[in-house]
Amino acid sequence: MFEMNLELGSLAEWVSALSTVVATLIAAIVARRGYKEYLEPLEQENDPEAATLEALPPSPEELLVFKTSKQKTYLIAKGDRIECHLHDTRPNRGGHQWTLSGNEISRILQLGDYAVNPGYRARTGMFSIGSHKNWLYSKQLFPEPEYLHGALTDLMTKTIARA
Repeated sequence: MFEMNLELGSLAEWVSALSTVVATLIAAIVARRGYKEYLEPLEQENDPEAATLEALPPSPEELLVFKTSKQKTYLIAKGDRIECHLHDTRPNRGGHQWTLSGNEISRILQLGDYAVNPGYRARTGMFSIGSHKNWLYSKQLFPEPEYLHGALTDLMTKTIARA
């Protein structure tokens, strides 16, 4: 009976040692593969300038701020004003929403009367510009609120500069 316990103890030790060796081998293989991938140079596009241009909006005068499967909201610079347009796939919805004149844009820029609030929702936040409060924006388009804030500043500054 004593010999039987000795064999079971040896077997358990052998299995434990074998599993330790196998785990160490697997860790070494994974580490080596990860290290090789780390050392590989990143693949870059042939023309990074073209890639950047493709990512930009269709024109500097048009800023897409909100996008769902049924709606898109654009801020469009036209002359010395900015218009908000809502495009909706459903009938009798959308269209021109509001306009900011050149004087309003100058006042908004001077007072800093625009803000972006990411809120708590996963996909949308809100922005306000002058008297136009709580308009939705897509976090997919602007993952950081500072991105949209900068885009609004840029759009308003360029619009005023053209006037």
